[in-house]
Amino acid sequence: MKKITLLSWSDSNMAGDDWTWFINLTLRKDGTYSVGATQTSTDYPTFRLPSIYPLRNGRQVREAIEEIFSNDNLASEEVDWNVILSILTQHAPHLAHEIELSYEDDQAAEELAELHYLEQEILRAPTYSWMDLAKWTPSPWSHYILRGMDNAKRRNAVLEFIEGYRATHGCMPTGTHTLRPDLSVQFPQTEKPKLQRSDNNGCA
Repeated sequence: MKKITLLSWSDSNMAGDDWTWFINLTLRKDGTYSVGATQTSTDYPTFRLPSIYPLRNGRQVREAIEEIFSNDNLASEEVDWNVILSILTQHAPHLAHEIELSYEDDQAAEELAELHYLEQEILRAPTYSWMDLAKWTPSPWSHYILRGMDNAKRRNAVLEFIEGYRATHGCMPTGTHTLRPDLSVQFPQTEKPKLQRSDNNGCA
């Protein structure tokens, strides 16, 4: 086995206690990895966080390091990936490359998800505008938390109804519609934001 120190730093407090943290990576004989953290001090026994293993690739190592730093003892610290990747490039270049690729993959996935969200919001814009013009039965709950939660559910129900109506009829709903026994919605009588469709399913 080979142990590599990825990060280390020292700190102290007003009481005069000082300590040093070490974030370590172990390259195991079976080709897997483990990640752990150790705190040493001149005044207290050595403290160790439980190691995370077996780790088989760069993504798992990266996630394990992030998990280590989510521990309450390290939550105020930040992961310095520049230092970690620099050290790994010297001792385990293949692992450093895998970690960099995992970041690129996650970033691409996040960008794709954000783009999809923005596209959906653009498509929903007319629906939101039409929903803002509607009036519906408010929640009967007196407690403000329950009332707020119920009104949010009612708003979502109205949103889903408008989207379903648009998909079926090609225009916005008008007039009064009963979505359920305790929820009635009054939409404007005349639809203004028309959709571009060649058919006519009873929409003005």
